Amino acid sequence: MLDELDATTTRRGELEDMIIAATDGDDDTARRESMMRAVSLSSRANNLKTLALAFKTLNEASAPQGKKAAAQERATQIGGSSRFGSIGPPKLKAVQ
Repeated sequence: MLDELDATTTRRGELEDMIIAATDGDDDTARRESMMRAVSLSSRANNLKTLALAFKTLNEASAPQGKKAAAQERATQIGGSSRFGSIGPPKLKAVQ
């Protein structure tokens, strides 16, 4: 989608010329005006805004969980679904 937006932006003059050539014999100018609006700056800016919002939503959805949620998930993995599951072997700590 970003490539299409880039192509529309870099070749805007060519697109406008093609639109004018395609709608040259039309009696009604509504078709030409709607096609010109499709390649206008406001249309492209709206497309970019929509894409940025979609990327933001995707990034927020895959954000890492907080410390409490991560600790709860680790505890659930270790103990299974039981509240009183084993906590694993003891760990040796050096006392200084």
